[in-house]
Amino acid sequence: MSDIYPIAVPKWGIEMVEGTITTWNKSEGDAIAKGDEVFEMESDKIVNVWDSPVDGVLRRVLVAEGDAHPVGALLGVIADAGVTDSDIDAFIAEHGNAPAEPAADNNAQATAQPTVQTGDAYTRSSPSVRRLADELGVDLGTVTGTGRRGRITDEDVKAAIGGTTGAPEGVDVIPLSPIRKTIAKRLTEAKQTIPHFYLTAEYELDGLLTYRAKLNEQDGVKVSVNDLIVWCVAQALIEEPRVNVNLVGDDIHQFSAANVSVAIATDDGLFSATIYAADTKSPAEISAATAELADKAQNGKLTKEDISGGSFTVSNLGMYGITQFTAIVNPPMGAILALGKATQKVVIDDGEQRIATVLNATLSCDHRVIDGAVGAQYLATLGEVIGSL
Repeated sequence: MSDIYPIAVPKWGIEMVEGTITTWNKSEGDAIAKGDEVFEMESDKIVNVWDSPVDGVLRRVLVAEGDAHPVGALLGVIADAGVTDSDIDAFIAEHGNAPAEPAADNNAQATAQPTVQTGDAYTRSSPSVRRLADELGVDLGTVTGTGRRGRITDEDVKAAIGGTTGAPEGVDVIPLSPIRKTIAKRLTEAKQTIPHFYLTAEYELDGLLTYRAKLNEQDGVKVSVNDLIVWCVAQALIEEPRVNVNLVGDDIHQFSAANVSVAIATDDGLFSATIYAADTKSPAEISAATAELADKAQNGKLTKEDISGGSFTVSNLGMYGITQFTAIVNPPMGAILALGKATQKVVIDDGEQRIATVLNATLSCDHRVIDGAVGAQYLATLGEVIGSL
């Protein structure tokens, strides 16, 4: 069966454990040329395209769109047209449709041994659902899935043993999407494993606002307050590079360029997309780059490069009326800056009162790589850059 090629869930990232087929671009019986885009798969907040490494015919499609599968699971088969169906059946039977389940603990009681989950039920359930079924001794083959495209949910497994969904009448149960699961996992790990500390500063923005108005008087230029702050953040990172860092294993990676990640909110979740070398870009170029990344995020078109490589993150909730908040550090980056809404307030200089437009900014730092004094120096440097406009 050397002319048979398995299509399996690839491992597109170190943290990837499963992927969800979003689109099959080919159907059973279609001819496949090397390099053809066979399917699209969502994992780690982005959609990847799987290009065929071989020529042949798509002889079998084993999973449906919308289903999540673990890395290594068999999704389909490419083979020469001359390969018989019986040979393909034997190949599938030999390789199986998913990695083998781990063996039960020899010391566990017989009643606690996992149920072996196989077949169609395996492909219609996530690893967490299969673990729950193992713990409760539920055979997924006997469970009716109520999720999208017949997916089996935690609540379906609980209901199979007479459990309750825990949702009262009038409450909709909405399973976490793959993107939401990834966000939940990463934020939980970040909050639990990173020793955060927080520093807050106030910045007067009147000079920045005047500068913005002058920029926007030019034809074709539309720069937001956030665009200008990102530009200032980038300049300050070059002046105070000890904050422009990633923690990778036991090493600190200090960047020579300010690769600023901007937090973009979508209906599917929050994405941190990277503006590379923001320190070398004009405010107008930062505005254009941010708009392009936001459009890609809204349409599910962000690439791996778009959401990686950042050296520092900026998150702005000012447009929602939030005056101040703290954000969770997005690893491997060492810090994130949370921006609130700019408001007018009375300030006093040398006993004299005046009205100024003031912004609250809170820096969250990973204390393993950034000390308090370094974080404070960065905020002071940022204030100098903003004040110079």
